[in-house]
Amino acid sequence: MEKKPKEFALEYAGFWIRLGAGVIDLLTLGSAVVIIAYFFHAPVIWVTSGLVISVAYWLGFWVWRGQTPGKMALAIKVIRTDSSPVKWQCASCRFFGYIVSVITLLIGFVWIAFDSRKQGIHDKIADTYVVKLPVRQVAFHRALCSRPS
Repeated sequence: MEKKPKEFALEYAGFWIRLGAGVIDLLTLGSAVVIIAYFFHAPVIWVTSGLVISVAYWLGFWVWRGQTPGKMALAIKVIRTDSSPVKWQCASCRFFGYIVSVITLLIGFVWIAFDSRKQGIHDKIADTYVVKLPVRQVAFHRALCSRPS
């Protein structure tokens, strides 16, 4: 008999926690671009490499773990609306949605604050949610808490 994974109620990640994760990710990507700019003084090289690194960063982390480093730090994760993991096609649609959200003067991201499922335009395009991960609680045994004599 197959064991079913333990199910948890989904708690959607809201605007502010997602903004925090985004800031962490942008600082990480910005650091990579600054390092490239230090070694290559031609703007064409660092802009092009920055774009390539950004696409690889977002798509790679979404497909690999469903989390970028910013999302890992804040314990949130991207999943499909059917709770399946994100695949390459979905990740590409989600990245396209990021572009749409930026072109619309960030309205696609601000929409997260007003949507009942906390989905931005990029989430709706890719059919994804960003959810909070369950917090693991540590249980201490009484013997660990008592003072040695």
